[in-house]
Amino acid sequence: VAEKENIRYAVKKRRCEKMAKIDHAGLLTESYEDAQRFFEEVFGMRKWREDGEKPARRCWYMEGIQLNETAEKIDTEAQNGYGHISIAVESVSETMEKLTGYPVKVMNDHWFQLPNGTKIELKPLDKWKVNS
Repeated sequence: VAEKENIRYAVKKRRCEKMAKIDHAGLLTESYEDAQRFFEEVFGMRKWREDGEKPARRCWYMEGIQLNETAEKIDTEAQNGYGHISIAVESVSETMEKLTGYPVKVMNDHWFQLPNGTKIELKPLDKWKVNS
């Protein structure tokens, strides 16, 4: 039985190594500093790179989010090129509670919308695709 489990694990691991992975999701924002504070405080994201000058600054987070500052008004009714972004978190309910005080629109117990119109779905980290 243990040998079958080891073989099953090796096959699953090989599939995961070969599967495509999302590198990052680029988001437009009119409020660059507020967006940085949001992703750093709510999700604990760690910035690893930043460049550009106002009004065209950009930064990247190790967790796969890229913020792109824009001086143009963002049409929040449009889909902005995204259906949604899914973020795996340790606790969906605790993360949703952290949204209080931020200018986001809560849609249900695990979905919310950023001020730029981008919809975000939260999933439990233990249900993340890579762990399946």
